[in-house]
Amino acid sequence: MGFFSGLCSAVSSALAGAASSLIKMAGPLLGPVGQMIQIVSILMDVLKPGEKIEEIGAKAMQADSKKPEEFDNNAEYIEYLRSEVKLDQVKFDKAGEVEKAARTAVGASIVAKAIEEKKGFDIPMETWVAMAKLNMTDKAKEIDTLLETFKDGKLEDFAKYVDGKLDIKKEGEVGDTLVEMYKELEPNSSIEDIETKVMKMEVQEK
Repeated sequence: MGFFSGLCSAVSSALAGAASSLIKMAGPLLGPVGQMIQIVSILMDVLKPGEKIEEIGAKAMQADSKKPEEFDNNAEYIEYLRSEVKLDQVKFDKAGEVEKAARTAVGASIVAKAIEEKKGFDIPMETWVAMAKLNMTDKAKEIDTLLETFKDGKLEDFAKYVDGKLDIKKEGEVGDTLVEMYKELEPNSSIEDIETKVMKMEVQEK
């Protein structure tokens, strides 16, 4: 069994749909995607400083009899995991690579949904993966600004822009939006530097 098919099996009984989809979509970028979701969740007070999505995922896999659907929202489910489920520290510390990645995927899926609920709009997983491709792992403010800039149903366009999958018209629209965004984010940068940065965002492996 391959590494990533093994991962999908590991999460089969815990939030299988969302976590397995994330594993397949992110592939080797699963770690960076998890890190970005974690830093944004702390910025938005979804997780507390010091909390890890891996621990949220591990607790969710331990408490498999209780699902997020049984709670009014994912924030309540996270609070349940935080306060009612004691982490099996021995198992957590001894986990192999597949188990570690599985709990990252489960935790990231749960926390990403809580971020969506707090923001009030959908954030396709493709968007997190696209930002991981751009090495935004430690740039919480930039990530948050990007999510807000493209929130009106345009986050998928941003992801397609990164992968070079837009037509010329859409590509130009997304590029212009990114230039305007970075002009506000980086007021000391020249327009030439910003335009170069935005153009480089599209040159990615497919």
